[in-house]
Amino acid sequence: MSGNMHGRDLEYYERRERQERERAARTDDMIAKRLHLEMAERYSNLLQNPAANPPAAQA
Repeated sequence: MSGNMHGRDLEYYERRERQERERAARTDDMIAKRLHLEMAERYSNLLQNPAANPPAAQA
């Protein structure tokens, strides 16, 4: 992807960040809550720092 974020990528990361935060808010399990919030932060970081976006795995 060479560091360029396409609109579809942005939409995906925004949606996944929102979903992870929603899941964190809904769970009473503190471990699950922490993991959901960590994933949300990862998606947030990808949105803020596109250069940190790892290249897609080659099959």
